[in-house]
Amino acid sequence: MGRITQRVDASTLDALVERPPRAAITFTHGDGIEAVPVAFRRDRGKLWIGIDRGLPVGNGTPVPAVVVVDGGRYWFELRAITWRGRLVPAMAPPAALAADLQWFEFLVDSDVSWDYATLHEES
Repeated sequence: MGRITQRVDASTLDALVERPPRAAITFTHGDGIEAVPVAFRRDRGKLWIGIDRGLPVGNGTPVPAVVVVDGGRYWFELRAITWRGRLVPAMAPPAALAADLQWFEFLVDSDVSWDYATLHEES
């Protein structure tokens, strides 16, 4: 008998990634950790993160970070994808993105995704 898990392949959550109800990011800032809601878009395979202009992020250098996009309100509706990677200031973000935010490209190092509605046995 294998282990019961809610983990899924990230590609099964494409619809969530295309229209996320919520997105947030965590990254270090000074001696602390910031956790803030963000605007999230995927465009032509790239991940774009929009953060309030009042929040200093990285001073132009890549910043290690974790992004989570999640959906669902009740236990069996919960699904999410979490990426670990780096925020890099966006030199040319897609034109359709909100101008009132500072935009970053998110370079993914790894991901974990889960969907509680798909509990299954892993061998």
